[in-house]
Amino acid sequence: MIWTFMLGLISIMLLSAGQTALKFGLNQIGGVSLSDGLAVLLKLLQTPWVIAGFFLYGISAILWLDVLSKLDFSLAFPMVALTYVFTLLIGRFFFGETVGWERILGVGFILIGVFFLIRSGNPG
Repeated sequence: MIWTFMLGLISIMLLSAGQTALKFGLNQIGGVSLSDGLAVLLKLLQTPWVIAGFFLYGISAILWLDVLSKLDFSLAFPMVALTYVFTLLIGRFFFGETVGWERILGVGFILIGVFFLIRSGNPG
């Protein structure tokens, strides 16, 4: 079961890395608007950071399939809340975002919740 939790954590970290790559790509091209239609899709598919983000998402999804096949859904899926923890840190240290005490407190509650979730999945 420990391996499954570790695989889940790796998948969640790759998901966060994918989001980060997408954000870098969007910053690079100045953002997108869905009203641009097909032109925006072509623009995205020509942006290396966006392509990397989709690739990381794909790897994350493949790993996540293994996790879902081994854990109860009600245990596995809430672990995805850890993306909030990673993205808060990424936002602060990679994008220079301001992180106030409310966000830190919210992430603290998420960590406590994930701790209890994981603990509930370990019968020992």
